[in-house]
Amino acid sequence: MEGMLLFRTLGLERTVVVPPTIEKSFWVSGNSVSRSYLEQMAYWYAGLVLNVTQSTGNFQKELFLRYASPDKLGALSADMDQRLNYIAKNSTSTMFTIQTMSTDEKAMRVALAGQLDTFVQDKRLPSRQVIYVIAFKNLNGRLFVDEFKETNDKDIFGTGAVGK
Repeated sequence: MEGMLLFRTLGLERTVVVPPTIEKSFWVSGNSVSRSYLEQMAYWYAGLVLNVTQSTGNFQKELFLRYASPDKLGALSADMDQRLNYIAKNSTSTMFTIQTMSTDEKAMRVALAGQLDTFVQDKRLPSRQVIYVIAFKNLNGRLFVDEFKETNDKDIFGTGAVGK
């Protein structure tokens, strides 16, 4: 009887993980996490990648990469290096203002639509409406960034399944 009870409770434990700032309650359980946790973490990671200046870029990159999925660390690092090289070469900074968030809980993806502002020295370039997707992987109750890329309004989650 005790064995049956233990078997039934396997995978039901929840680990509470705290993001940098807590806006809503959330939960982490087995291989899934709550919608609010995905959204709060996506918001934070987007800030690390897209709200960047020359002086903050390297620190933010290192912080972001601490949460990169181990099998995607190289690719995410290369993407960040490319962004930071562009920022350094062109004396730019960027600021992303999120306007809407769409979440696919099952696939652990969050699409962030908003306005990307780029500044070259003290001049502001025209704003761009953009969509970024952040895909996550849950490893042992810890959420890692598996993908961070720009997408479009026809495929907001960047899955290649246009029209779904």
